[in-house]
Amino acid sequence: MTPFDSEFLRAAILIASPLILVALGELISEIAGVFNIGLEGMMLVGAFAGFWAGGELGNPWLGVLAGVLAGVLLAVIMAFASIQAGADQIVVGVALNILGAGLSAFAFQKYSQNQPDLFIDRMARLEIPGLKEIPVMGPALFSQIPLVYIAMLLVPVVWVLFHKTTWGLRMRAAGELPEADETAGVSVRALRWQGVLIAGAFAGLGGAFLSIGLVGTFLDGMTAGRGFLALAAVIVGGWRPLGVAAAAGLFGAADALQLRLQAETFVPRSVWIVLGALILAFIVQRLTLERRRPAYLAAEHRMFTPELAVALVSFVGIFLLVIFEPEVSLPSLLWLAFPYALTIAVLGGLIVRVRQPAALGIPFVRGG
Repeated sequence: MTPFDSEFLRAAILIASPLILVALGELISEIAGVFNIGLEGMMLVGAFAGFWAGGELGNPWLGVLAGVLAGVLLAVIMAFASIQAGADQIVVGVALNILGAGLSAFAFQKYSQNQPDLFIDRMARLEIPGLKEIPVMGPALFSQIPLVYIAMLLVPVVWVLFHKTTWGLRMRAAGELPEADETAGVSVRALRWQGVLIAGAFAGLGGAFLSIGLVGTFLDGMTAGRGFLALAAVIVGGWRPLGVAAAAGLFGAADALQLRLQAETFVPRSVWIVLGALILAFIVQRLTLERRRPAYLAAEHRMFTPELAVALVSFVGIFLLVIFEPEVSLPSLLWLAFPYALTIAVLGGLIVRVRQPAALGIPFVRGG
């Protein structure tokens, strides 16, 4: 029995959607030149605010709005400290993660003392008639909660904003060559404020997605590193909306897979086949890039790098597992670490191969 069925696809899309939302917000912030590492804290306050408002007001959409506002409030601190005061963006982001985790845990502790029922009704699915009946992909794509459709719709919207509008051109200039915006009479600080606030809104929305759309309650640290996965998705996606969405989808699929495999007694053959195919695609992609490298640069690089050698050895090992199909059983804790291990592996393969915005993380001083 293969774990890659329609229910797996539905779970992968559902899990990936909050990552897509948060990663798109971070993409906008980084394109404008601000590295917002405080996503985890913004997601946590958004998750609690969404849970609290959704339960108290009895409307999940009001909970979503509360989550967005909570994320924006934390983003105001980020923007003021990093843009206005010129503080180190990494330090401010780490402080916001600590602040968000502490605030959400404290607020939940106080709220739960007088609240016997700590569960709220999760957002209901919105099924699209006709399209839902498409085999395999229909139930996965068209039987989801509304927030999933919003996440999917925002990907082309962000692409259009970046590449087809004056605002997008100015935002990209703020992260690449802010002096160009300044020369054109556009406020770089205002653009960066917009980027950070949008990132905070999307992070709060992603947090509310977790508490209202996935779990139906709030748990301390329930983001479980998803803010950092969103940061990784921006890098893996090459600072492009479609690439970011694809990277978030990969991490979501890895998370859905580990949830499915924890219930299996041993790893099915189909899992090894998929992993082998991914490694083979990586090997082919790397070899193709090396062959296309200009002649004056090719001499500086070896064809078989250490990471390519590791990939080849891994592929041979997985090929043997597919052929002989031994009953390999892995501990559940190892599966829990699978999405994060995949993130490290992917980032390791992309070091010095992606180009970030030139002015990312550099405070802008007008006339400086």
